[in-house]
Amino acid sequence: MVRLVCRRAVSRVRHHLRRLPSAVSEYRCASISLFVCAENHRPSSRNFCSSTVSSSFDFTDLTRPHTWYPIARKKKRNVFLHVGPTNSGKTYHALKRLECSSTGVYCGPLRLLAWEVAKRMNKANVPCDLVTGQERDVVEGSKHVAVTVEMADVTTDYKCAVIDEIQMLGCRTRGFSFTRALLGLAADELHLCGDPAAVPLIQEILKVTGDNVKIEYYDRLLPLVPLNVPLGSFSKIKKGDCVVTFSRREIYGFKRKIESEGKHLCSVVYGSLPPETRTRQATMFNDSASELNVLVASDAIGMGLNLNISRIIFSSLKKFDGVETRDLTVPEIKQIAGRAGRYGSKYPVGEVTCLEAEDLQLLHSSLDCPSPELECAGLFPSYDLLLMYSRANPESGLYQILEHFSTNAKLSSSYFIADCEELLYNRSRLI
Repeated sequence: MVRLVCRRAVSRVRHHLRRLPSAVSEYRCASISLFVCAENHRPSSRNFCSSTVSSSFDFTDLTRPHTWYPIARKKKRNVFLHVGPTNSGKTYHALKRLECSSTGVYCGPLRLLAWEVAKRMNKANVPCDLVTGQERDVVEGSKHVAVTVEMADVTTDYKCAVIDEIQMLGCRTRGFSFTRALLGLAADELHLCGDPAAVPLIQEILKVTGDNVKIEYYDRLLPLVPLNVPLGSFSKIKKGDCVVTFSRREIYGFKRKIESEGKHLCSVVYGSLPPETRTRQATMFNDSASELNVLVASDAIGMGLNLNISRIIFSSLKKFDGVETRDLTVPEIKQIAGRAGRYGSKYPVGEVTCLEAEDLQLLHSSLDCPSPELECAGLFPSYDLLLMYSRANPESGLYQILEHFSTNAKLSSSYFIADCEELLYNRSRLI
């Protein structure tokens, strides 16, 4: 069954993945990172062999994942949940704690965010390394590191750790990486930044860890106003606008249309841009003296990138997510729309609208209602557990191992088993 799933994934992802400039393209790098970091984070398992593993051991019992991280369990961590809407200052306060700590780690959902945080820390004279699935930049004398969440090291002791966009633990493909960081980071202080919808689930998960949990709620610093009129025509684009779309082809297509009006020049930002290029594009857009005063971007901007946007314009409220074309969820709409009206910019109010009138109803209803509470977090067997199983069942390959866990895993009510389709596809590309 898994082989069939993998073949479908190969044909589907080959066709679509190159078109994705957004966070979906990050998933491909992230799942590759998973198998890279597995080699780095399982030293204790190398001594296991099939003869030492009891045949009665139930490898599929995943009901107590907090026990997989003994270093973290030796601590009584102080966990701070910084929750609120976008542009409320929650990540800012968490990063200030990270800057003040003697050792620390930042875990983000995008390499662009990890790169941005490493740059910020180094600029503040806090030496900080950068580690993602694609790059490793070591700074002399560093005791801090900014990583993509899949690269989080659960074997190192930290004074402070920050996990950004913690609500992504509910993601069907990447959620397990956030769960792993939540349970496994051995930090005296653990700061979680994200949507209030994640609070009840996190509280439930941490009941068994012995951690102290404190919740800090934040309000948006500037108002966000949904408009009742669609943009309609690119002739109505104005300085400070950001058009959000979900494919690289459309990003450059909209850029050409806007510039053909002869009024504005556009910067572009999307997830797979090299960090230096992304920063250059964002800097030119943020510079009030620059001619590049309009932005065309992917939904990567929803993940906390610092941009001085006056008005967000959704080209559509549908996106291809790597599996299917679907409506944006309430959290996704709120996350992206909230990038308008950044605190400290020259725009005192953020505005949001759509290109077409037919999308306005979904936009308004999404902004008016709270995000639905998360019910379960993603889970995946630890690297040690996978290796132990493979040693005990040497005839099984990766596909058979993942199929076994996907089919037979025993879980508590707080977890779901991660969708391994993309992991299988990217693993096949590595071999």
